[in-house]
Amino acid sequence: MTGLIDDALTDPAPATSPRAWLTDAVDRLVGSDPGLNRLRLALQAVLSVGVGLGLTYLFVRLTGALQLPAGNASESVRVATDRANLLLLMLMAAMVAWQATLVVQERTLKSQALLSLLLPLPMTAAVVLGLIVGSRKVLSLVFLVVALAAAVYVRGFGPRGRAVGTVIFFGAFFGFALHKELGLRDTGWILVDLEIGVIATLLVRLVFFRPAPEAALARMRRSQRARARRLLALGAGVLDEENPARVETLALGVRRQWARLNETGLMIDAQLAETHPRTAAVESHRSFDAELALSNCARFAVALAEKGAPMAVRSPAAAALSALRAYDEAAVSGAVAALRASLQGEDRLAVLGSRLAASIEHYDQARDHLYEPIDEDEIQNTDSFAPAVTLAGGWLPGSTAVSREASTTRGHGLLDRPTMSTQMRNTIQVAVAGTIAVIAGHALPEQRVYWAILTVYVCFVQATNAGEQLRKAVFRAIGTAIGIVLGDLLVHLTGGQVWASVAIVLVAIFFGVYLIRINYTFLTIGITVVIAQLYVHLGDFGWPVLLSRLGETAVGAAAVILTVVFIVPLRPQRVLTTAVLQWMRALRTLLDATLDHIDGGREPLQPLVRRADAAYAALVTTAKALRGFGQASNQITQLLALATATRQYARSLVGWLEDAEVPLPIVDSPALRAASDQLRASLQAFEDRLTTGEHGTYVRSASLLVPVLDDLRHRPSPLADAVGDLTLLDGALAGLATALRMDVADHDTL
Repeated sequence: MTGLIDDALTDPAPATSPRAWLTDAVDRLVGSDPGLNRLRLALQAVLSVGVGLGLTYLFVRLTGALQLPAGNASESVRVATDRANLLLLMLMAAMVAWQATLVVQERTLKSQALLSLLLPLPMTAAVVLGLIVGSRKVLSLVFLVVALAAAVYVRGFGPRGRAVGTVIFFGAFFGFALHKELGLRDTGWILVDLEIGVIATLLVRLVFFRPAPEAALARMRRSQRARARRLLALGAGVLDEENPARVETLALGVRRQWARLNETGLMIDAQLAETHPRTAAVESHRSFDAELALSNCARFAVALAEKGAPMAVRSPAAAALSALRAYDEAAVSGAVAALRASLQGEDRLAVLGSRLAASIEHYDQARDHLYEPIDEDEIQNTDSFAPAVTLAGGWLPGSTAVSREASTTRGHGLLDRPTMSTQMRNTIQVAVAGTIAVIAGHALPEQRVYWAILTVYVCFVQATNAGEQLRKAVFRAIGTAIGIVLGDLLVHLTGGQVWASVAIVLVAIFFGVYLIRINYTFLTIGITVVIAQLYVHLGDFGWPVLLSRLGETAVGAAAVILTVVFIVPLRPQRVLTTAVLQWMRALRTLLDATLDHIDGGREPLQPLVRRADAAYAALVTTAKALRGFGQASNQITQLLALATATRQYARSLVGWLEDAEVPLPIVDSPALRAASDQLRASLQAFEDRLTTGEHGTYVRSASLLVPVLDDLRHRPSPLADAVGDLTLLDGALAGLATALRMDVADHDTL
């Protein structure tokens, strides 16, 4: 999700004209945010909060809700109390509007409205319980921990469970924190106020963000085109570059970009199943064909640059990629012809150049085919369609499935042996962490223990294993520290002016939500800035208050860290092993079917490739939790690089076989048959390594493939490219085996 930053670091050629600069900037924005999901969510949150604040202000002014009658207190006391109560009502309405925006994920506007309007009921009930026990110190703290555990538990029941769990927690949070300011007599006003908050959300949804599957699909395809142009630009840039260090930097950018392109393809497939169920299979196949050809263009461009191909070869190759990016058909044909004319002999560089030329032509044709009408024959000739993933809130599901399998599978280590659902594991952990937080939080001066509890809660939201929870706890503490400094600075710059505070709150919410998928620290900074503005208008602002918030946040973060490390931990290494196992199983299934194709089989390969792509995306997400920790980080980087290479060689092999117009049986080639059998056996060794923990041995098939490849290239044979990809695949798998601490052997040394 760090597309904008990565692209800025690997930009091969900044745009020169204002028009080109604007086009490039839009491509970066759209490409870094598939379907503009982050931007839309941030705008929706800001508008919902803004409308909620405005409606609540009007409601209080019109009805006098929670306002003291004249004569009940001195004028100064009455004004201060009325102002404080107005702010509290506005705060609760804004909070429920914000949370309803984030957690209501129903597909239709009707179901969104129904769920949103029901959310204030459990939230109000939780607020009332908090008000009832608020004056009883021990009982109120027990209630807070119980509500915390209950909220996390019900989040395990799908999207609606997550919505209900969220409002239960925040209801308990408000009831506990505001029991001195509010009473049971205010229950009616509280319910109406929360309904105003969700009505604000519904108004924003109705006017600006109606569910529109066709529009969502169009936005995703716009992102796909932007990422494709970015990849072509990076591919041309790496070919134009002669400095080896710069080539390596650009090559890294290319690999990141084609991973993002693949991510968009998975998202489009999931959206197609909902939007165009009848033609989804055809549209998905066309998109896959273009994506595979484009990724091959990038792969061969990088290979030519890294192997030091002469500029006589690289220049026309770069020109061809640039012409593709500009949609210049004549320039593409001329550049490809020049590229082929520059190739000499049968060495590795000539093979790479020839395959790049073929991939460029393939992508040019596949891209045009994307927009051609779909006829009935094409629909009838395709298999039924099932996407490899189901989107969660418009995004890929990440590591959720990996953590679920890891949590319910017995591990090898002592701490990894307990098995249970992630729902139950997180509930146990959050109850323990919450207990630690309330006990330790009360040891601090200026007790505001609810901030420690809030920290515990958010560290278990959208975090499914110890690695993610640890990172979130650290980011929470860092973001709070930065936020109190920034919040104090903004308070002094604006002087606490009401409209300036409202503007700051809305801007902080926008950037917090927009950048949350890049790093959770940004949301924490935004929340802390918002709290600073609130404290100013409640007359409770100052460094003691801000430092108290930081201290309680640190207590909550420490409680989370201690708990997830020692209490039924779902260790990152265990989850990573499960992610690698899922990836290897998907890869093995794909390669089994691919080898069957070489032997004359015809099982559709595209669905298997997409499943492998989904497993790879989950592996990458899971691995993020381990990055940044010394030697482990280096090992993870190496593992991902090898997994990326393996995946790319397998996809390239699939693309070649699907385009092959000749039968490819290997019955009459004993060496190729033996290599195929050896590769299958070696893939089984991977699974044994990951399931049993025993090191095992990966036996390479390269020595069986090399003589076959030499023979095919001398004939020449169309099978040469497929066998060449098998050889490269075997090399990448051998490297992966080494990274997994397996022994590696070859038939030459057995």
